[in-house]
Amino acid sequence: MSDEDKPTPIKQEVLDKIAALITAAFGLVAALAWNDAIKAVFKEIFGTADAVGPMLVYAVIITIIAVILTLTVARAASRAKSFGRQEVFQCKLCKFTTKIESEFIEHTMKKHAASPDKFLSK
Repeated sequence: MSDEDKPTPIKQEVLDKIAALITAAFGLVAALAWNDAIKAVFKEIFGTADAVGPMLVYAVIITIIAVILTLTVARAASRAKSFGRQEVFQCKLCKFTTKIESEFIEHTMKKHAASPDKFLSK
């Protein structure tokens, strides 16, 4: 039985669902902020509006916060999943090793993104 055929442990499924729900919640908050900002713009164009500028600034700030928190939740979920694994990720280009997949990917992207060793030679 390969790794792909094995059933997903319940803890991992719960972590995945919690991360997805938190991400959706941040998206909803950002969407509501943009909804208010767009309403204010329409009121400015078609009627009275008190605070178009602040509403737009609010929507932008909420969106940035939602993106940062979404990335943080995704990384936390990845690390939590990695704790249950016994797999060790070892860089083939240097001596870097870790049990956390997201750290390994980050290392590879930052340290070896332009490395000529990663390309196949003729």
